[in-house]
Amino acid sequence: MCRRRFVVHLIVGSLLAGLLVTTVWADNHGAIVGIRWQWTQLTETEPASQSVIPDPENYVMVLNADGSANFTADCNQGRSTYTVEGNTISFDIIGSTKAFCGEDSLDQTFLTKVGTGGTWRVENEQLVLELNENAGTMVFANGGPVPTTLPATGGAAVLAPWARTVLVGLVALGTGVVLRRRRQ
Repeated sequence: MCRRRFVVHLIVGSLLAGLLVTTVWADNHGAIVGIRWQWTQLTETEPASQSVIPDPENYVMVLNADGSANFTADCNQGRSTYTVEGNTISFDIIGSTKAFCGEDSLDQTFLTKVGTGGTWRVENEQLVLELNENAGTMVFANGGPVPTTLPATGGAAVLAPWARTVLVGLVALGTGVVLRRRRQ
């Protein structure tokens, strides 16, 4: 009986951990995940130039723990997936809205440059991205953590209906209660 309870508690604990705890990457790129990286500077090699980005809050990159990335490129929004291997980062094709943001917008430059990927490092709380294909260097300021929102339940855990059913069944199994259907 004790062994049975131990197994049930182990299963319930595993289920709860998997359902309620957010995934955190323990890799070395955890320092860049979940932050609103605001584009502040571009150094290009061909032709050689250095630009300070006006309104960096309009050009934001967020790397999520699940391997997805969100972008704000002036009046456009984009999404992609990314892969980090050591100090190298690469992005899949960035899908984005295609609104015209004006002649002075850097939206297409931002999305194109970020999409090339490259090597990264964090230096003085800034993300420095040395772009592939000799495309230059992008510098991002730390705009703070991505805001998280609590569910409408006031912060209580929300389980999918199937998860509630599984948990109730496991609890019943662990306490020795047999659920029977009434005969009519």
